[in-house]
Amino acid sequence: MKPKNAPSSPVSFADPKLQEICNQHLRKQLNSLLNQLPKNEAQQALQLSLENLVTKILDTQLPHDQLVELFATAYENLLTSYQTAELTESEQTTSYLNATGLVMSVEHALHTFQDIYRVQAFIRGIHQALESKQGSQKIHIVYPACGPFAPLLLPLIRHYAASDTARHQLKVTLIDIQPGAIKALNKLISDLDISDYIHEVLCCDVMNYHPNHPIDVLVMEALQHGFTREGHLAFARHLAPYLTADAIMLPEKIVVTASLNVGQREFVDQWKDNKRTHSSLVDETIQSERVCLGEVFSLTLESLRKLTVIPLGDGMELIECNQVQVPKSIENIDKTNLLLCVTVTTFGQEKISEYDSGITHPLCDMSVCIDFVPKVAEPDDLLVKSGDRLKFYYKLSGAPGFLPTIA
Repeated sequence: MKPKNAPSSPVSFADPKLQEICNQHLRKQLNSLLNQLPKNEAQQALQLSLENLVTKILDTQLPHDQLVELFATAYENLLTSYQTAELTESEQTTSYLNATGLVMSVEHALHTFQDIYRVQAFIRGIHQALESKQGSQKIHIVYPACGPFAPLLLPLIRHYAASDTARHQLKVTLIDIQPGAIKALNKLISDLDISDYIHEVLCCDVMNYHPNHPIDVLVMEALQHGFTREGHLAFARHLAPYLTADAIMLPEKIVVTASLNVGQREFVDQWKDNKRTHSSLVDETIQSERVCLGEVFSLTLESLRKLTVIPLGDGMELIECNQVQVPKSIENIDKTNLLLCVTVTTFGQEKISEYDSGITHPLCDMSVCIDFVPKVAEPDDLLVKSGDRLKFYYKLSGAPGFLPTIA
């Protein structure tokens, strides 16, 4: 019988306190007519909360509880700005698939800010990347698929604005396909008083963006766990020709590895006594039960320019990835699942490890059946034997992700 589908982790990367903020904010909206802050006070609260957050995370490695407090305050103020943008229901909730993958609803995109270790790693990484470009007269930063908050960059820009840093050096281009995201983004830029730093805010498909100025720093995070669903790789390929010779792409490196483990152990038993997931909370015994198969794919600026692309027609392309071998003589290998695990290095030593973020939760690929034949077959089942080699390809399509095959 096919191994039971490992459930999506019952424990979230987001701290429960942050998950409660949305509900708290809705309750506050019910009393907003009576208790609304004057406009200038709300803007000041927003600016100060982001300045405080960024100052603290750039200065030191904060304990989790302190980090949650800072993010919770900033998130509540961001939601207030979002509310005053007055999006229609359609602008908030519309999501769809296009040629490069999922276009997330604006309402869903708000939650990126709850992924605190992802946001922290990008803010620190971008700050270090910009420091490495000191001396440059102008730095064009492009952030595609940025969502309504552009959360990986705009808090840092507000931090710079507070000290009047690089005001005439940085020019930022923000891109999103969702009209509602652009409406909220423009309101946020006004509330943060950072328009001097903004070159353009564009409502368009990233694949239709052709910049007039070369890109010095590309900030991009358009992927879900297992490097799936969204158009990150397609966007990177499209924008690569516009990068300067010494451009920096953040993340600097994304690595996808393949492992085997029992789904119940990996996704349920490991987290039964935890309220959240994080690399510091993994169970070493359960991690030691994993069988590591090896690296499937690595994306850097160098590897981006050397991809082997296989055209299939009708706009479908495959990227050739690596091979790994399923070992022999592993006890109960037929009970294991194939896990695709992602780690992200934003810049330098700033890293998002497995389980730190929603984008680094291992993805369980249920199509790979090792040493067993499922009683109820699915059309995409791949029957694999111990000792076989698995060859991976990456699908560039409306459903991006890895396609394992037998080599």
